[in-house]
Amino acid sequence: MASYTIRVELKEPTASKQIELFYTMLENGFSRSVVCEKGRTYALPANEFVYVGTDSIRSLTDRVATLVGNFSLEPSVLVTRSAERCWSGLRGVNLS
Repeated sequence: MASYTIRVELKEPTASKQIELFYTMLENGFSRSVVCEKGRTYALPANEFVYVGTDSIRSLTDRVATLVGNFSLEPSVLVTRSAERCWSGLRGVNLS
């Protein structure tokens, strides 16, 4: 399976649309966190998501654009296939 990083920008990011984005993505199998080699979990920056699956990058991009387009006109969507991730400054989260 491939791992993807998704960035979504809303044209008019009201608080209610940001909340709708968050819940829409979570309800459709996207995550808001990454896990390091040591098993620690870190929160992603706002409007960034992770997805692991068998979708092609094109079908995943179209899927996200359609999901977000249901409540926000012309969202900007960037999908990157991730073979490896590295980060700095992300906030650690305790999911237990």
